[in-house]
Amino acid sequence: MSHQPEILVHPSLELLQAAAAERVVTLIEAAVAARGRALLAISGGSAPPGLFRRLSAEPLRERVPWSALNLIWVDERLVPFDDPESNYRLARWTLLDHVSIPSAQVFPVATYYDAEQAAARYQQQVAMLLDQHGGQIDLALLGMGPDGHTASLFPGFPQVAAPDDALVVAVFDAPKPPAVRVSLTAHALNRARHVIFLVAGADKAPQLRAALQGPYEPATIPAQLVRPPNGHVTWMLDAAAAAELYAL
Repeated sequence: MSHQPEILVHPSLELLQAAAAERVVTLIEAAVAARGRALLAISGGSAPPGLFRRLSAEPLRERVPWSALNLIWVDERLVPFDDPESNYRLARWTLLDHVSIPSAQVFPVATYYDAEQAAARYQQQVAMLLDQHGGQIDLALLGMGPDGHTASLFPGFPQVAAPDDALVVAVFDAPKPPAVRVSLTAHALNRARHVIFLVAGADKAPQLRAALQGPYEPATIPAQLVRPPNGHVTWMLDAAAAAELYAL
């Protein structure tokens, strides 16, 4: 990694989501101004819905150049599009149904295939989009679980050490349900110009401290893999998640 990550702590989840939404819009505006388009990779989890709702409401909604945005998913559970566990469904309900992004520029994982087929098809789509966007994702929104996982890259799982040419992998027997998933690899995430980790909650505090202040052990803390050589990483935290960062 070419430089240290930026760490921003906010007093509450709500203030974290508001600050993150403002930063996301600013980065999208800058990407479109510089290159005419933007490629955004989004996640599920507990923090993004509040962010998405802010993006889909004024005053932020009118600032986003939706017609210049391509949207992919950091990971997806292998469930139908209308399943409550679907990351696509979450984004559709909180964001996509309320903004003017063209449907042809939204690229969900094709979860109606089996996991290997879905991953292979998404590999092709992500590679195509990277070619269209100068080889980089403009912004990747990530989270981190209490076990240190990010996307669907779990500690001790073989996908953590995916081959260099793998952008997308199938994941089986995930330690939290649903067990079967499709995920971008660390190699894909490290093609990002900007990464924002959104981390909230006291249950994340011990592993967050290990991820940011402990030794580099990506096999057990996969979030440490995200170190884009040509990108910038920002950790946006609520106070509960950050509570152990400065402990003596």
